Amino acid sequence: MVLCEEHECGVCLLPYTRNDRIPRVLHCRHTFCILCLESMSKCRGSLLTVGCPLCRRVTCVGRGLSLQEALWVNSKLWEHIPDELPEEEEEEEDGQQQSTEGGRMKPRDDPSQR
Repeated sequence: MVLCEEHECGVCLLPYTRNDRIPRVLHCRHTFCILCLESMSKCRGSLLTVGCPLCRRVTCVGRGLSLQEALWVNSKLWEHIPDELPEEEEEEEDGQQQSTEGGRMKPRDDPSQR
């Protein structure tokens, strides 16, 4: 068995994220990212089932619910996941960091004020 870091999925070994690798808790209280849980899930009649890769206990979801709707987010892990910024905001922050000199912010060069 491969040991993983506390803040990464035990199946794919990738860190949890707030967008696509959301940590979801199975009924056995083991946590894995939703992408891995969805790939391991099976339809059995009107039930959606997921077998835990650690303890083998089966989590069943019924009545037309998806795994995202039925499984709780692991709030303890969620608090430690850094907020992800869209690429545009990251570029703006990089531009602001480059425009600082001596701890002071320089005004951005606005072509409309020329």
